[in-house]
Amino acid sequence: MIEIMLNGRSLEAASLEQLDVYFDLVNAVPQFELWVSVPEGPSMCMLRNGQSAWLMYLRGSGDSGFRSCGEPGRLGDENFVLNNGQVDEYPLSWCIDLEQCYKAIAYFYLNDGARPECITWHEE
Repeated sequence: MIEIMLNGRSLEAASLEQLDVYFDLVNAVPQFELWVSVPEGPSMCMLRNGQSAWLMYLRGSGDSGFRSCGEPGRLGDENFVLNNGQVDEYPLSWCIDLEQCYKAIAYFYLNDGARPECITWHEE
């Protein structure tokens, strides 16, 4: 079973349809930290601030992982609020389309934590 955490709160999704309902709900939230995880396995995180969002994929605990790659020449940074209230700044060039983020999370969910190939990733 895939574990889902939104801003530190656990969510249960027993089906893709239920996950889609959550996507509709979180899409109305302008800032969030969303984690999807396979117990003792890979995890993926989506950080969102307004129209800016990016993904991180970790193969397991302690992994430096991968991050999404958006437009390489996109200048500037964006602040993202973590579920513990900490504010971190990340380059806008890491950000990708919100719909692309949701599709990648759905792929992760349906494929037991496999890294979505629909995203251009940069290994950290």
